[in-house]
Amino acid sequence: MIFRAGPRYNMETMQGDHISRVIFEYASRIGDARETGANLQLNADMARSLVGADRCSIWLIDRKSNELWTKVAHGVDELRIPMGKGLVGASIETNETIVVNDTSQDPRFLNPVGAYQTVSMLVIPLRSSDGSVIGALQALNKPGGFSKEDVDLLALAANYSASAIENQRLRHEAESARLMMRELEIARDVQQRLFPETNPQYPTLDCTASCRAAKSVGGDYYDFIPMSDGGLFFTLGDVSGKGIAAAVLMASIQASIRSQVMTPPSSLEQLMGSFNLAVASFSRSERYSTLFCGYFDPTHRKLTYVNAGQVEPMLLRAATGKVERLSTGGPPVGLLSFSMYSQEEIPFEAGDILLCYSDGISESTNMDDEMWDDVEVRHLLEASRGRSAVEIQKIIIDAADAFAGEAEQADDLTVMVIRGI
Repeated sequence: MIFRAGPRYNMETMQGDHISRVIFEYASRIGDARETGANLQLNADMARSLVGADRCSIWLIDRKSNELWTKVAHGVDELRIPMGKGLVGASIETNETIVVNDTSQDPRFLNPVGAYQTVSMLVIPLRSSDGSVIGALQALNKPGGFSKEDVDLLALAANYSASAIENQRLRHEAESARLMMRELEIARDVQQRLFPETNPQYPTLDCTASCRAAKSVGGDYYDFIPMSDGGLFFTLGDVSGKGIAAAVLMASIQASIRSQVMTPPSSLEQLMGSFNLAVASFSRSERYSTLFCGYFDPTHRKLTYVNAGQVEPMLLRAATGKVERLSTGGPPVGLLSFSMYSQEEIPFEAGDILLCYSDGISESTNMDDEMWDDVEVRHLLEASRGRSAVEIQKIIIDAADAFAGEAEQADDLTVMVIRGI
């Protein structure tokens, strides 16, 4: 018996061959296209060839303008329509495929201005990997109308298109993240250079300080500024907030301090008042800084200080073993332009230890969301008599880290230790 293929069999075979040729022709070209626009243009061309449509378009969502627009459109320049309008808008809004083979009978159809007449239309939503709709693939005017088989075929082009769009978004996000990390690295390097490179050397003082930012850059700062009269001016502060904005204000504050302390200050309270006005003038109302400023007179072994809202430093007296808290001063700088400040002068003898630290130390938090007790810092200081400044600093930081355990560092950790010799 001889089997003879009928017309239907030949038609299906020819159609299958056509589909295979189209997919084979475009698949490698789409894979090689690195630019998203070129990739989507190839997808639109493939979709048109697969189903024998006259034109194809790829629509995307512009959420800023609340519009839909054509990234690719055969035969026309960019088109824009309001979100939710037309058959494309309906498809995107309902996340459903729409087939209309007589547009004159569908009230959702938007009749475009121009000579081109649309009789039939197939619209398939473009979905990202999480299922959300990011656009639509539209085919126009197939002779004889669109069929279920056409829907299945265009689903292939729709998947290719959605993948290209999502890959572009991921590449853009990755590049933005890379640039941000590079900017943070530069900012971190610049910020680290603002801290003193070495500890000051004085025959009657043993000094050290360090700052470990919670993020790439932080808002804590400290400084040692040797004076021409042999004294030492030092600061420790904490800018409100974190990240780049806090780091920029921190750098501005530090530069302002250094510019105002070119010569030994005659009055720390007046200096802090002037500095408060300066910070208020170049920062926004929600940006301010706590600040502790001290001046050590080595000739008379006197310490003069002003505390502008900073965590009260602890002063361990060698003679008595008692710990004093240094609270005299006023509110944070930059918070209120009319703030007034007061200073205090106290003796600073051999063996006395001054411990200054930011709230990143006293408010260290563990995995159970428990906060470190400030009393523990005092106990550590009391047990550190006879140790060097570097040793005391390490003891405090190690204890804070041990308490926090695996919890993420929530705030900058800054510690300054000055010990009388």
